[in-house]
Amino acid sequence: MKKTGLLLVLLLALITKATIGYTQAADDEMIDLATIVTKHDLTVENWQVTVREQMDRKNVNKLVKQLKNRYLVSTEKGENVIKYSFSGAHKVGGMTESFKVIVPTNTRYHSEVIAEISGDHWDRTIKQGYIRRMNALPENMFTKNAQVFTCLTTENNGTISSDYFLKELAKDLNIRQISTQTDSIKHSTVNKIIYGYTPLWDRNIKIMDEKVNVQVAINNNNEKPKLTIGTPILITEY
Repeated sequence: MKKTGLLLVLLLALITKATIGYTQAADDEMIDLATIVTKHDLTVENWQVTVREQMDRKNVNKLVKQLKNRYLVSTEKGENVIKYSFSGAHKVGGMTESFKVIVPTNTRYHSEVIAEISGDHWDRTIKQGYIRRMNALPENMFTKNAQVFTCLTTENNGTISSDYFLKELAKDLNIRQISTQTDSIKHSTVNKIIYGYTPLWDRNIKIMDEKVNVQVAINNNNEKPKLTIGTPILITEY
C-alpha cells in the first residue's frame, strides 16, 4: 500500500474534529465497511482503526504511567520529542492493539496520543472482540474531540468485478458527491482514487466546501485487484 504524498498532506490539514461513540456499534465505520465487504462474499485482507488526540502535559504524564502498568513499552528520545510506544506481548483474539504517546520537549506544545487496533481478517468473533477493545480503551485516554480513521483492504475474489462492488458500496452507504482521481505517476501501484460522502457517518473533512468521508484506492496491477477503503480519508500506506 502506497501513500499519495502531497495529496494526503493537504487532506490532513483539513481534518475536522468529530464525536466518538464507541458504545454505539451501529455508528461504527469499521463495522459498516466490514459488513458490506463480507456481504458481497469478499475477504477482508487487513483492517485498522486509528484514534488520535492532543493532550495536555499533566494528563499525558498520568496516561504514560497508566499504560506502563499494562503494556510493554519502548522509549525513543529525539531532539524535539520523546516517543513512547506501547504494545501487548501477543496478538489477542485475532487483533493487535498498540499505543503511541508523543511528548514534545517544549512544554508549550501539547502531546499527541494515538491508539491503533488492527487485524488480518474479519468475522463475527472479531467483530465482538473489536467492540470490546474499543470500549475498553484506557480510561481518560480520549475525549469526544478525538479523530478516528478507519482503513480496510479487500481483494477481488474473481466472482464480481471491482466496478460492480464499488456500485454496491455506493448504494449500501448512500454515497453522494463521488469524484475520481486517476494516478498518472509512472510505476505507481495505485490506479484510481475515489472520494465521496455518506450522511450515515458524522465524521468528515471538507474539500472545496464539499464534505468527504469515504476514500477508496484501487490497485489493478495484480490479477486480483485490491481495494483499500478509508474513512474519512486514508492515512495508512496503500
